[in-house]
Amino acid sequence: MSQNLFLDALIGRDDFEIQDQAQMSQGPHKTTLGYNDFSIPGFFFASLRKPDFQRETNEWDVEKVKDLVASFLDGDLIPAIILWKYADSYTFVIDGAHRISAIAAWVNDDYGDGKISRKFFDNAIPEEQIKIAVKARELINKEIGSFKSFEDALFDQANAPKQIQSRLKNFGTRAIQLQWVDGDAKKAEDSFFKINQKSTPISDTEMSILKTRRKPIGLCARAILRGGQGHRYWDKFQGKSEEIKIEAQEINQLIFHPALVTPIKTLDLPLGGKNHASNSLSMIFDLLTTLKVDDKNDDTDGTLTLKALKDIKKILNAVNSNHPSSLGLHPAIYIYSSMGNFRVSSFNSIIAFTKYLIEQKKQKSFTEHRENFEKALYSSEHIIQQIGRKSRQSNKAIEPLLHFYIYILDSLEKQISITDILEKVNQNPNFQYIIQNSIPQLDNDFEIGNSFSKSIKSGSFLRDALPTAVRCKICNGILHQKSISIDHIQRRQDGGKGVIDNAQLTHPYCNTTYKN
Repeated sequence: MSQNLFLDALIGRDDFEIQDQAQMSQGPHKTTLGYNDFSIPGFFFASLRKPDFQRETNEWDVEKVKDLVASFLDGDLIPAIILWKYADSYTFVIDGAHRISAIAAWVNDDYGDGKISRKFFDNAIPEEQIKIAVKARELINKEIGSFKSFEDALFDQANAPKQIQSRLKNFGTRAIQLQWVDGDAKKAEDSFFKINQKSTPISDTEMSILKTRRKPIGLCARAILRGGQGHRYWDKFQGKSEEIKIEAQEINQLIFHPALVTPIKTLDLPLGGKNHASNSLSMIFDLLTTLKVDDKNDDTDGTLTLKALKDIKKILNAVNSNHPSSLGLHPAIYIYSSMGNFRVSSFNSIIAFTKYLIEQKKQKSFTEHRENFEKALYSSEHIIQQIGRKSRQSNKAIEPLLHFYIYILDSLEKQISITDILEKVNQNPNFQYIIQNSIPQLDNDFEIGNSFSKSIKSGSFLRDALPTAVRCKICNGILHQKSISIDHIQRRQDGGKGVIDNAQLTHPYCNTTYKN
């Protein structure tokens, strides 16, 4: 479970280019930030912004936030905050958003679950984010003391806890140094990328997201990850903004619900793992790249973004939903490992495979061979691991995994047995590197001891639950709770009645399309 705090709500976002250059700023800039500057609402924070393309403020864990607050109170060295302001623009944070947010979280008692965050996310805060925020508050209040406890101590210093007394004498003089970038918006943006690449390197995927922030792929990635909540990058699209939000919410639900809880004790698993995993944004961006969402054209009115979202939802509905087109692909078979580990590359590749089935009009063939396809896939853990290791990066494993799924289906269509399909996979030119006697690699948290790891607990549940899982009465594939249709055994048009003896559980596609 990720222990990083989500502090994105504390500093607002805006575009560098929103400014009136005819009205120049007057007077010198501030040189330090004291604790009074961190109050929200407050005069300093009212004009403070992050660039709209900056990564979300979620890179720091509880310990790092606690240590930063302690350093601030003790007068330890804290690197200067770098700001930029030009003409009549807001004051933008070029470097130091996490440092400012950490102090602001303490001063305003908002570690991602407070009044500011709840307003920012329209009260739609994931449970995991709340749990981590509560943990941070409890730890910081215990080891340092809340900001309010420092304020209260001013009225009764003699009876204040010792840890507060020792810091209270210098409390009003503590400050963080500020530096300022001179120049226009282009200079500020160049400075941002140069500085941030040195502090916390930006990955290739993150850089792609930043570069496409005005294009459908970048807009869709951020909207989907947050379910249309948080900073609304699409608000400028008047007339389409609300529809974009709704589409993004629905796609987020299709990917991340029901919420994943580990160790796994249910087969009701989400397609996309945990919404707050550190790689979630990259995973979504890789998915949109695989689905060929527009990354070339700036979206000026929201039309391109809205169309892209609808196309994405159409594919995801076919993967696993209650939509009539849904194949109901069960995540435990198609995405998670036998030990319950979420596999990013499998998530993206199985959605690409669904797109392939639709485009090639192979849903019927897949349904006819589905039972054996799932048996073959379930027995392919050693092959999937080797494909992942060969690719090295999850996004580079998407295409070879897609080819592997196509290979299985093509072989089943030729009446080749499951045993021969798997034993002869390295005779296929795409998979000559597969070693048949390879032992599946153990999960990272596996260790020999008296206690069971999360993976062992999850693996034991999946081992016992999957063989007895409810199956579709038409294709005999495993059913997922999000994708169950109640089918008339004898069709209504043939006189079938709505009685329990005439009802059977099926996948939506099996019921609405394949059967008919």
